Amino acid sequence: MSDPGRAAIIEHMFDPEPTPRESTPSAADAAADAVTEALARALAASGEAAGVGGVGGVGGAGGVGGAGGVGGVGGVGGATPDDGADYGLLVDAMRCRPTDWLAERRAVLVRAQRRLHLEALAVTCVLDERGAVDDTLARADGVSVRAVREAVATARALEDLPEIAAVAAAGGLSEAQLAQVVRVADPTDPGADARWAAEAPSWSPADLAHQARIRTTPTAEEGRARRAARALGFWWRQDSGMLDGRFSLPDVDGALVASVLDEMIDRMRPAKGQPWETRARRGADALVELARNYADVNAVSRPTPHIVVQVPLEGPATLAGVPLPDALVESLRAAAEVEAVAVDRTGTPVATARTTRTLPPKRLRAVRLRDGKCRVPGCDRRTGLEAHHLWPASWGGSDEIHNLAMVCTGGSTDHHAQLVPQGPWLLAGNPNHPNGLALVHRREVAELTAQAARSGSRSRSGGPRGSPGAPGP
Repeated sequence: MSDPGRAAIIEHMFDPEPTPRESTPSAADAAADAVTEALARALAASGEAAGVGGVGGVGGAGGVGGAGGVGGVGGVGGATPDDGADYGLLVDAMRCRPTDWLAERRAVLVRAQRRLHLEALAVTCVLDERGAVDDTLARADGVSVRAVREAVATARALEDLPEIAAVAAAGGLSEAQLAQVVRVADPTDPGADARWAAEAPSWSPADLAHQARIRTTPTAEEGRARRAARALGFWWRQDSGMLDGRFSLPDVDGALVASVLDEMIDRMRPAKGQPWETRARRGADALVELARNYADVNAVSRPTPHIVVQVPLEGPATLAGVPLPDALVESLRAAAEVEAVAVDRTGTPVATARTTRTLPPKRLRAVRLRDGKCRVPGCDRRTGLEAHHLWPASWGGSDEIHNLAMVCTGGSTDHHAQLVPQGPWLLAGNPNHPNGLALVHRREVAELTAQAARSGSRSRSGGPRGSPGAPGP
């Protein structure tokens, strides 16, 4: 291909939807053009014949949905390493582009990757039907055997979930979200496909995975298998003088150990004026303290553990988000103090009456059980959590469950310090829904207050009710 032809391809790669330029080009445009020309010359010198927009047939005919692949990915104009493009030149060219252009370009590429992933799943589905898919694909694809099996399961499930498949084809679901939502949406439920096609794009993969876990009640055999798989091992590293170890504990035992260690770690505050130790170091200190206390009291009997079990109207009882076999729930009555928290179909625990300004222990446990992790969108931290008033108590917010959410404190995230009344952000919405909270800047609080006032006026006249501190269902 001639130099002008390659230059045209590279120009298309950097600007797939060019807009008319002003009569006098800007300095940024001139710089981008210079790098583009240099890249075109480098490609010409390499002798590669592959076109930028049609490598490997991505933009050619014969893809899912006709010419252009799943979504016309070839028209995106993205390059691949096979094009012979120099990555350094690519980066230099991108540095000459405005931030808004780069953000839009990245969004286009993400959607293209997602559409290609759906096409790969369709291919996998057919290959699986023909018996041409096995664990050897893991090495060929550079992934784990588990990833291959998960891809096959997703490919099979999508045939019965056309609405979800359509959202994925439009680039609305990430690979991680898609792998989990097909486990949540029940194809035998007439409305599940459409409902999850609408909701899944705004759910995190972790929350979708949790929904999938709690939809199946483990059998008694599975409960015994968990118990049989418990293990602990430790060994000395002679070169460093350190004792290393690992352990694996089943449901109830794991919840007990996690709750005790979390409580000990959270209480290990530094002396005044001293820096905080990392959570990992405080965890190591907590483990040593447990062993030292056991030795000091000469192995006294342990106290009866207090276990909180969440019991929904439908589905299995859960402990720390882990579904429990029915037989295990029954057996806990003899081995522990069991506190059952009944929840409705939305996962809302039964609230206790407000008594004092300090949160009652039962209410705090209910909020911890409902949330399980930091509720700031995008944060999956499950340790170092504190109850946060969505509408601050100093602003008139209540201590009711609908005004409380668990957020992380300390460490590298410390979202609690970023929330009102100390920080600039308000965590607003319905905490009883897994995806019901969003961050709102405090400068918008005046408008929220005005909306609450208007809602109050409507409620007094029979209209809908609501407030920032107590969002409606």
